[in-house]
Amino acid sequence: MSSRPAVSRPFLLLALLLGVPALSIGQGDYMAADLRARVEKLQGEASQSSISPQVLLDRLDTLWAWANAYALDGGRLAIDFTMQYTLERLAARSISPSPSDALLVDLAGAFEDYVRGIPELSLPSMGDREELLRSVGSFVETQVAELTLKEEHPNALGTLRLEPNQAQRAGSMVTLEQTWTVGDVPMRVGGGIALTSRGRWGSLQTTDATAQGYTSVRSSRAGARLVPSEPWAKWTSFITRFTLQWRLEGAELRPGDTVTVTYGDRSGGGPGFRVHSYSNDAMVLPVHLDLEAEGHVLQPTWPSFPVIGAEETCYVDLVAPSVVAAGEDLALTLRGQDCWKNVSSGESPAYRVLLGETAVATLAAGGPGLQTIEEVRLPEPGIYRFEVRSEDGRLRGGSNPVWVEAAPERRVLWGDTHGHSGFAEGQGQPEGYYRFGRDVARLDFLSLSEHDIFMDDGEWQALRDAVDRFNDPGRFTALLGYEWTALVPFGGHHNVFFADAEAGRKRVPVQTAPVLSELYQGLRKAYQTDDVLVIPHAHQAADWRQSDGDLERLIEIASGHGTFGFFGDKYLANGFKVGFIGSTDNHNGHPGYTGIGNQQLGGLAAVLAPENTTPALFSAMRSRSTYATTGERILLDADLDGHPMGAVVEPTADRTLRLRVSGTTPIDNVDVVKNGQVIYRRSFLGEPQGVGSTARVQLRFESSSEVFNGHRNPRGPRPWKGSVRVEGAHLVGFDEPWFAHPDTFHLRRSAADAEALDFSFRTRGRSKSLVVDLEDTTGKTELVIDVAAAREISGSPGAVDREPVNLPSIRLSFDLDELAKGPVGLELPVVRNIDRIEARLVPSGAALDVDMEFRDQTRLAAGDVYYVRVRQLDGGVAWSSPWFVGAANR
Repeated sequence: MSSRPAVSRPFLLLALLLGVPALSIGQGDYMAADLRARVEKLQGEASQSSISPQVLLDRLDTLWAWANAYALDGGRLAIDFTMQYTLERLAARSISPSPSDALLVDLAGAFEDYVRGIPELSLPSMGDREELLRSVGSFVETQVAELTLKEEHPNALGTLRLEPNQAQRAGSMVTLEQTWTVGDVPMRVGGGIALTSRGRWGSLQTTDATAQGYTSVRSSRAGARLVPSEPWAKWTSFITRFTLQWRLEGAELRPGDTVTVTYGDRSGGGPGFRVHSYSNDAMVLPVHLDLEAEGHVLQPTWPSFPVIGAEETCYVDLVAPSVVAAGEDLALTLRGQDCWKNVSSGESPAYRVLLGETAVATLAAGGPGLQTIEEVRLPEPGIYRFEVRSEDGRLRGGSNPVWVEAAPERRVLWGDTHGHSGFAEGQGQPEGYYRFGRDVARLDFLSLSEHDIFMDDGEWQALRDAVDRFNDPGRFTALLGYEWTALVPFGGHHNVFFADAEAGRKRVPVQTAPVLSELYQGLRKAYQTDDVLVIPHAHQAADWRQSDGDLERLIEIASGHGTFGFFGDKYLANGFKVGFIGSTDNHNGHPGYTGIGNQQLGGLAAVLAPENTTPALFSAMRSRSTYATTGERILLDADLDGHPMGAVVEPTADRTLRLRVSGTTPIDNVDVVKNGQVIYRRSFLGEPQGVGSTARVQLRFESSSEVFNGHRNPRGPRPWKGSVRVEGAHLVGFDEPWFAHPDTFHLRRSAADAEALDFSFRTRGRSKSLVVDLEDTTGKTELVIDVAAAREISGSPGAVDREPVNLPSIRLSFDLDELAKGPVGLELPVVRNIDRIEARLVPSGAALDVDMEFRDQTRLAAGDVYYVRVRQLDGGVAWSSPWFVGAANR
């Protein structure tokens, strides 16, 4: 039995409330003896104020080891603990006299600017050294108190029960009750309860009982009243944002009392609470408690419920393997989706699956939204696309292109290396994340790369376990990885992956390695470089001025946050040999394609590998045998003088680039980029043949995401809201791009004018293309595009290239005679970024499949870098990984 340590002030109050005489350590301690001794020392000294950086760093190190041991034993840490710990330790290191922290000292000002840019992150001024160190000491004291309480009294925070505890349909209006039963610790008068949002779901309110989202709270204790209040917590977090708070008045709540929160209370005539629009295996409604009336927020364990798709089927498509051998069995996956692109939970209509006009399969009505057609064979080499039609004629969709080869040496394998769940600031569990990626998105490989700033060792173990459960060599590969989540001044965000999920694989986390050089050093110290792959990304900008060429082989240039081709160019301009991939950066359990709250459905990584196994994929990724897309399964194969994408090529005076591409919509153009400049562009839409009685017109809206002011985050999205009106012809239809999502993309025929479309969407680095079909046209048929005045949306916070600006209204009008001469466009300067609107006639029979060759006979320069960029009619983009001519390793 250990002696009783000195007890910190917050815990002393709780101990008195509980009436517990002392702390005790039972048999079977989850900590090793040496760690327990350190913890007891920390418990004894945490309340002793210190302004010594080294003392505080030692205390923080013990706290970190204790918290992770507790999490590995199944304990639940405070939701913001790992993030706040990171900031507190970084603050203590920033003013440490240690020479090893000289870089952090130099970056202290940048850190302070960064924190000021994010309201959720609050620390004292770096200029007030003592105040900052006292804040660090207070954090340690408070966390020691909370961990001590939870360790000794597992029911200190009580329990939550959710009713009805059953699946809810996405977007439905419901009434849910969540009941907190008070645990061992009472809630004092002046304490409170707070509800927060997590992920992206509808707002709650307490002011109008007749309106959506009305939320009420009641208590079982006579005389106890929970009264809506202004924000009272001293704590806020990026993971959760406070929405509603109540203060306790009248009487304290005692063990066994209950507090019931009614979400979507209908007693006053309200319609209920709207469930968020995306399916998910574990949605939570976070509840936070202030038991002591001191503003220290505690979180009981939150129950969860699954969200399934709506009943209605609004979309249908097919997913097929991209490269197969002639005669090989392949499986087609039919996805019937609701209007938010979740798998529909209703009964499906009857379908016919076609190859040309030949029926491949018929599916009876009444089946599930997700169906698989097995043992389809394509006996001859060629390019194939399947089609699905509902028998009632209401739904129609196609598949991605399929290349059938006699004996393929490499397959195009599709994956997502960047996504999150409820372990970070999203919703859901690893199980649901991997199931969606494997079964719905039909990915070949996937990683749940959670933010390490939000992750403890218990969650890291859960990620390793999930990789082991879902890895299925030859069919589906789960990769072990995490996201090193550093502040932009210290290097920005980087995803880190391992060659396997062996038990010895440990993170080099931002908590202990907050600077990019320390990440590289830590990984090199712990692992062989061949066993690690680091992939930086742009919207929380990785530092393109520094890279470890042995670790960092790929760059993410497209995600749900936008398209960032400039990001790859900056790495290449600095001499780094990197390939390109895309990923979704999804936070809602939908890896592979999303769009919820983002600017596009995401990005995808295409890896060219001989088989779908971890070793083959990892080797191909480290060899830069990859390409990126904005989410579409565009098939791309290219070589430079016979060398595959990502290769180092021997210098020659006459270089030949060969390309083969199959699109999901017609190919618009192909660019050859050399040393950051387009040196050749070829259009594949063809020249307009004059104006006839019908016309197809492409309207393209694009905003630049390029950064001009050093290492900063790119500007935020540009909103486009307005109308397209046709004069002198009839608007008979329009194409809605596949990447459209109703939460972020609206395109519909105007209710007031049958010859007009209303639109509302955002762009960030890529174009969104609308294709309209007209009839009864003449050369004088006019199109008028009106865009309303707006304000740019803020980019990722903390270190943005520039602040948002107001955007003026725009009108662009043109007739078909003008378009017959060539595209009509309007450049829109926004500070230094150049946005654009463009229109063109689309000839009939635009090519879906392209083969081309380009010869570069210009003067050879050492270190020339080439890549290919393909753009489709719908705005989808694919980028090859670069070729490096005579490049030295760096």
